[in-house]
This record gives sequence, structure tokens and C-alpha cells, in this order.
Amino acid sequence: MKLQKKILFLGALVATSLVACNNGQPTPEPDNTHVDVFVLSGQSNMEGSTYYVHPNGTELLKNYFEEEGMDYAPVEEGISTVKTSYYGFYYPNGWAQAHTASPDTSSPEARMTPNFQPTKVGMGVGDTVQGKKDIFFGPELGLANTIAESASEENPVHLIKCAFSGSGFTKADGANWTKRDEDPTKSLFYLLKTYTYNCLHAIEETGKVPVLKGFLWHQGESDGGDAKYEDYTRTLVGDFREEFKSYAVDEDPDKIAFIDCTIYDGKGTSKMSYGTAANNAKLKIGNESEDDLNFCINANHEEGGLGLEIGDDSKGGYNTYHYNTPDAYKLGKAYGEIILNNNLLRDK
Repeated sequence: MKLQKKILFLGALVATSLVACNNGQPTPEPDNTHVDVFVLSGQSNMEGSTYYVHPNGTELLKNYFEEEGMDYAPVEEGISTVKTSYYGFYYPNGWAQAHTASPDTSSPEARMTPNFQPTKVGMGVGDTVQGKKDIFFGPELGLANTIAESASEENPVHLIKCAFSGSGFTKADGANWTKRDEDPTKSLFYLLKTYTYNCLHAIEETGKVPVLKGFLWHQGESDGGDAKYEDYTRTLVGDFREEFKSYAVDEDPDKIAFIDCTIYDGKGTSKMSYGTAANNAKLKIGNESEDDLNFCINANHEEGGLGLEIGDDSKGGYNTYHYNTPDAYKLGKAYGEIILNNNLLRDK
């Protein structure tokens, strides 16, 4: 329903534009000051804990691209029209285990220095395995490759990735997503807020005006069976939209899209399900007709779902909980398709 309405609106807009051209109206100059921004957050499958190259040297993602007849060069060399800055770590091991693009390790806040780069493989922030860290990737890659041609080098789309492996809404052992304390040892929302502002300010320092178009979320493995997951999610999204409304279109918080994804449903392999409560909540929020900017990717194995698979080490699924290499790429692609199909990008 949402997509249909937006397509009809787009058709009307195109028709209007054609009439204006036929009447000799001048074509508007492209906007060279504003850039679209999307924030990616959640836990390890958003953080990026899938191999693009196995520790044994097997080039898993390159092999997948070749099988599918896709050009691997852009994701290896960097997609210049979509830039990513990322921060995150496996928080149950403590702040000292942080994995970040910044060399500064003096404190959690000091490590939050923005570092926007053309999006490419190796931007996962997953655990170091066999002494190697830059062998991971997350949804940013499939997302960037999907929207690359709809952006430009002059006005690149900016992705801010701030996610924490092992995090949850209800975890008592340290930080979680429900806390709003101004204390980085307790509140993941505080870390997300701080890093997002840092990145937005860094964009502004380049002379561009950041416009926050969407909040992309992938989390739930730690809370899969929690009956309150829907309430937790609504509170988080509401807080995020309210916090960053000054960066939204027309400074309207409701114009910041929320794009979620179901977690692994336990079907298709022998692995157990994480529970259905979180997925039911995700699909409910994402399909609400009264909110045209709430979306949810159905990654489940049911008819119409993507059927994404996890945990096969030979296929890139590092340990039990993380997407296999083709599936992590498909996840990012699905985020990108929602962005494109619902006109969430400015004209390049």
C-alpha cells in the first residue's frame, strides 16, 4: 500500500514536470548543498560480523559477485558516491575491546572521531579473528552498491554506522538501549546520539547541509522472545526522531524514515529460533498504514521473505549468529531497495 501510493504520487509529479517543461518553464538548478544521511544501528549483524574474505584466504564475497555476474571492483575499491563512517564494539567485553576506525583508544568518546570514506569491503567492526579484523562487512556494502548510481560524487549519500555487538534492550550487565542516562557506561542511546552528532557536524564542516532521511535498525537477537519488544522499539524510534528533528526534512521528526529488518527465524537450517515476539513486533510496526515512513524487511523463510541464512562458517557466517556472505550483502541490498522504491533520496 505504501509503495503503491508513492508510485502514484511520483507519476503525478513526473507528469507535472513534463507539463512545466512543455510550457517553457525553466528547469530548477540542482541542489548542491544538501546531502542525504542515513543512520545504521543495532547489534552485530548491523555492526558487520560477516566475512568478505575468510581467515583462510578464500575470497567469499568476490566469488559470490562472480557467480552472480556482478562487478566486484566498486565494492573493493570504494563507492565514491556513498560514504560511510563507523563506530562500534562488542560491549559485553568492556570498552577496552572497542573496534573502530579511529586510532585513538583513550576513551569511548575520544574514539568517536568521524572518518567518512568511500564505502567498501572491510568496514565491518566485528571481532578480531586469527589476528585479522578488516575481513568483515555489514549491510552498508549492499546498501551503498544498490543506491550508488542514484547519488553523486559532488553530493554523496552519507552513512553513519553506530552499532554494538551483543547489545539488547533488557540486558542488565552494563549498557543497553533502554537507558537514556548521559553516561556512556550505561546508555547505548547516548553513544549513538553522540557519534551521530559528531558525524553530522563533520559533514557541516565540509560546507554541506546534512539531511537525515532514515534510521536503519537491525537488532533483536538478544531480545527475541521479549513481549515488550514493540514498546521498546517505538520508544527508541520516537526518541531518535525527536532528538534529530532539526536535521529532518522541514524539521519534521516524522519525515525520518524507520527501516527495520526481522531477525533470523530459525527455519531453513537446524539452528534454533531466537523467538517470534521481536519479529512480530517488527512486522507490525513496519506495516502500519498510518505511518508511511515505517518499513520492515522480511528476512524470514516464509513465502515472500528473503530467507536469509546465518552461521555457516564456510559461507562467511562467522560463529552462530551472523549472516552468511551472500545473505549479508542481500540484507544491505534490501535496505537500499526500500530507500529507492520510496523516493528517500534527493535528485543527484
